[in-house]
Amino acid sequence: MGSAKIDEIDLKILKKLLAESRTSFTDIAKECKITVGAVRMRYKRMWKDGIINGEVTLVNPHCLGYRHIIDLGIVTDNQDETEVAAYLEQKPYISEVVAHMGKYSFYGKAMLSDLSKLSGIIEDLESNPKIKHVDSLIWAEAVNVEYPQNLVLTHFEKKEIEQKISQRPALTNVEQSPIDIDETDRKIACILARKSRTPFSQIAQKLDLTTKTVIQRYKKLRKNLLTLSTITIDLNKLGFRALASLYIKVSNRSRLTEIYNQLLQIPNVIVIIRLIGPFDLYVGVVLENFEKLFEVIERIGKINGLEKPEVILTPVMPSWPLNLFPSLLENSEMPKYWSKEANIKPLKRK
Repeated sequence: MGSAKIDEIDLKILKKLLAESRTSFTDIAKECKITVGAVRMRYKRMWKDGIINGEVTLVNPHCLGYRHIIDLGIVTDNQDETEVAAYLEQKPYISEVVAHMGKYSFYGKAMLSDLSKLSGIIEDLESNPKIKHVDSLIWAEAVNVEYPQNLVLTHFEKKEIEQKISQRPALTNVEQSPIDIDETDRKIACILARKSRTPFSQIAQKLDLTTKTVIQRYKKLRKNLLTLSTITIDLNKLGFRALASLYIKVSNRSRLTEIYNQLLQIPNVIVIIRLIGPFDLYVGVVLENFEKLFEVIERIGKINGLEKPEVILTPVMPSWPLNLFPSLLENSEMPKYWSKEANIKPLKRK
């Protein structure tokens, strides 16, 4: 897939909307020193070209009672993959099954309110004689794990980005407690999770509310349930050809804040997740070419306290930032497991 052409103004528009998708075209026009009509025209063109492919608000699953997000690494023999894939698709506690991830035949994601259920899930999976082994990596948190500000989109901004990267905020704990929301809150959040630039007046009309009420409820939800309001972009269109998934062990977890800040000095590190399990960190880096991988590994090797990472290369995601949890808002009663009928996606091959 060829890269799309963007200029410095397109870049500013993308960066502003990645940081906050509800930024008005008027504010963007002032910063870019062009007309509002020109901003709107460029925005529509980037949609048409497939650079922009979504407007979303990321959801904090912890606030909905899903305290534990787990990646399940599933190992099977090559000749059994088709049968195991069909078996996994029948499991209500697994979603977003991805095939061929490094040493694993499949990766599946489970979301639980009670971690004690994890052992039962692993026992259930391993009871299938075609599944040889299941590893689990538990996310320490599921919000504030993506860093769109660290994405270097074109050569125009490379120098500017490198000057700003060292100013990242220190690692902080996130709100992980369930919150009380009513059905109106849920409907507002559901609309914005799928289409974040929906006008408040349009939401008010649809739900038979006043615009002021919608705005008040939105501000309340943005404190914890709704986190990043952003656009999604096709990284392929912007010249990125691969995603390097790095699984890293840390010798001293008390240094994680310092390590985070050093990792975020590496351009195009766009995801960092603290893990509990065989590894301590997941780091996602998008790459323009294979040579960039060696640069990344070399820079990570210079960070004290990190062991040599295990690296998995896959095609770059076509829509990023990932919008993983909006379906949790669609049911008024939270299930014990992520509902298979509502949320499981077709098996994807990497």
